[in-house]
Amino acid sequence: MGATRSQKRTLIAFCELCIALYTYGVISAPCIPSHIEGIALPLDFMVGIPLGFYILVVRPRGLTLLSVIPVIWVGYGLSVIALGSPNAGVLPCLLAVLIPVEIAIAVRECLEIARVYKTAKEKSADPIAWFKETMLYLVRKDTPASMAAAELSVWYYALLSWRKKPYVLPGERVFSYHNAGGYMNMMLGLALAFPVEIIGVHVLISQWSVVAACVVTALSIYAAIWLAGDARARVMRPVAIGDGYIRLECGIQMEATIPFSDIEKICFSESEINAFAKTDKLNYGTFYQANVWVIVKHPVEVSTMLGKKRVRVVGLSLDNPVALKNSLSEQESRGQ
Repeated sequence: MGATRSQKRTLIAFCELCIALYTYGVISAPCIPSHIEGIALPLDFMVGIPLGFYILVVRPRGLTLLSVIPVIWVGYGLSVIALGSPNAGVLPCLLAVLIPVEIAIAVRECLEIARVYKTAKEKSADPIAWFKETMLYLVRKDTPASMAAAELSVWYYALLSWRKKPYVLPGERVFSYHNAGGYMNMMLGLALAFPVEIIGVHVLISQWSVVAACVVTALSIYAAIWLAGDARARVMRPVAIGDGYIRLECGIQMEATIPFSDIEKICFSESEINAFAKTDKLNYGTFYQANVWVIVKHPVEVSTMLGKKRVRVVGLSLDNPVALKNSLSEQESRGQ
């Protein structure tokens, strides 16, 4: 915890220093002889600050070198503004030197990203795991990695999963949930209505602004793809009972693997979990109307789109919740 706070303070201090240096450099440029400023300012902005960013921010956190490249280009852009021309001072020379370096960094990191993705794909048949491992290599933080993995998974399930088989491990018994609470019927209704509504809204808004109409249409198409991806993920990622564990899933939104020994009970009524604090519960039922609740003896880790959480109760909507409880009882009795 102390190291994390120290890193945060270092990052804040570095950002404040950079803003001060950028501001001073741009404002003071007209007051300094051009032959001096044309050398000093680009070197500070395109070499000094990126190097400091690498030493103080990138290296301690194990971040990818790709994160340094935007800092170099910010320095280049501010140098052009301050000096008034992309050909001023040593800018052309620095650019000629740094571009090959950036290309080499990008190639190296892209190869490493491809290796991480390939390794994750060999280890798991779950697409979300592929994207999560890859994003963790890039950002090193669980929350942004989970959010990015969810976003990539939406596109995968919406566009590339239609000939794939559901994610089921050997020996698992699966329980579907995509029809529970009328979720899939609602998705089909939206699929029929969306094209007509998108066209109608585009035509209506374009009477005032073509740009606004295009933006709204693009956002509507994105929303349609997101909903289709999540709906498809609900089909492809069923809840499953394996040898000594239960694997809970809810599309791209949640996953957790819980050993039988950690399960306290399975109940069907929300009134049975009222004793638990709100922070100890996660409700992933259709429209928040769960029809089965899994209660565990102590907090277990649940992976969500916003990172990992530890809870004692997880609510789901299953097509056949009774079958899940019966199967779990059968598995536990066999284990005994």
